[in-house]
Amino acid sequence: MMQGMEEQQIIDIAKGQDAAASYALARTFINKVYAWMALTLLITAGVAVYSTGHDEMLAWTLQHPLLLCLGTLGIIVAMSLGARAMSPGALAVLLIVFSVAEGMLFGPLLLCYTQQSLGVAFACAAGAFGATSLYGAFTTRNLSVWGRTLFMLLIGLLLCLVINVFWGNGTFDLVLSFFGVILFSALTAYDTQKLLAMGAGVADGTLRSKAAVLGALTLYLDFINIFLFLLRLMGDRR
Repeated sequence: MMQGMEEQQIIDIAKGQDAAASYALARTFINKVYAWMALTLLITAGVAVYSTGHDEMLAWTLQHPLLLCLGTLGIIVAMSLGARAMSPGALAVLLIVFSVAEGMLFGPLLLCYTQQSLGVAFACAAGAFGATSLYGAFTTRNLSVWGRTLFMLLIGLLLCLVINVFWGNGTFDLVLSFFGVILFSALTAYDTQKLLAMGAGVADGTLRSKAAVLGALTLYLDFINIFLFLLRLMGDRR
């Protein structure tokens, strides 16, 4: 009996060590994801502010918004589908190019809203993102079951936004904006938990580096969409 108890203690210790190692891997990984995300947000903000003081850059953006939008969408698709074949460095370069292009698109937006509106929307977005990301990191609930529902709701939101471009209903736009904030906040929690699980389960350095860049892109998009929908809800135009 004593031998059986000792064997069980050894098994429990081994499990505890495995859990501690997995937690350390996940924490290191998510910190890297947040670092990449913070860098891309800084680049986007810097380029946006810089463009507001350069008429040529603003004019080019206003003349080619579709090109920039398609370019950013192409980068997202390339990073998602080509991650296996790309090196971590190539993915990082694409992420930086993406954040620069996003900054150019945000330049005209900064001129449309008051500085106070932009500051309030950013602070609220940061609070919503931080709270839901922490929830995703520490909740014991399995959020993976949300995946299919969130995806279907996202498709529905995009379709409604396209419809309202032609309909132009202000009340419907407010409803969609409120729903967008809720949806992307939920996606933040879902994506954070998914990234933590990925970080705990992947030990290969190259794969972790690639996943960190892709994870940063995912959380960046969650944050930016929360910010944009909040701006539509509470923003005061100049």
